[in-house]
Amino acid sequence: MSILEKPELSVVISALNEEKTVENVLKMILSIFDENKIKGEIVFMDNHCTDKTGELADKIAKKDKRVRVIHRRDRPNRDLGSSLKEGFANTKGDYITIMDCDLSHNPEDIPNLFKHRKEADIIIGSRFIKGGGADFPLSRRIIGGSYNLIARTLLGINVKDITTGFKLYNSKVIKNVDFENNGFGLHVEILIKSLLSGYTIKEIPIYYKRSDKKSTLNYKKQFWSYTKPLLLGLKEKYL
Repeated sequence: MSILEKPELSVVISALNEEKTVENVLKMILSIFDENKIKGEIVFMDNHCTDKTGELADKIAKKDKRVRVIHRRDRPNRDLGSSLKEGFANTKGDYITIMDCDLSHNPEDIPNLFKHRKEADIIIGSRFIKGGGADFPLSRRIIGGSYNLIARTLLGINVKDITTGFKLYNSKVIKNVDFENNGFGLHVEILIKSLLSGYTIKEIPIYYKRSDKKSTLNYKKQFWSYTKPLLLGLKEKYL
């Protein structure tokens, strides 16, 4: 793709110390762009990495202008949500998707999400509909399943996988809705606020593979990050 050509799809990746997988992930996405003739770009967020993640991403960016690396250093907030929002602000595509950098999200699913782009404003890569699945420990399966059930019941929304981070957005969703969450809950906030604003959704199945990397999730912190958008959604819907 020419550097002057406007991308159709922006893939936003926020990484924290992913030197083992970063090169593979970026090369796989670029190959998928080529194989499927997708005019794409990658906005790669080096989110306060302390290893060689940013350096390895820079190496690929120097060879392929479709990759842009933003090095987040000394930001007041280092959480995932704040990193993704900074990434959104730097996208140029008509559609935006978010991916993890640890291969838990399969880059091969990008074309499948992208081909459904005209069918709804948000295409959800769902782990909890027929054909989908997830390599989760039992504790995470119970927590995630319970949250989705509670949120779906309280808000009256017909979405099986509210918490997944792997979605394709029409860029107007990201640009026209005001998001506050700086943590993992940003994924939930985007979906809830978008649905309450009248945007449409479609779920397609994906398989989520658990990363070999040791989890850094803080469940106490994540609980509040997920609860806040739910409470705001209830307030907006009923009050």
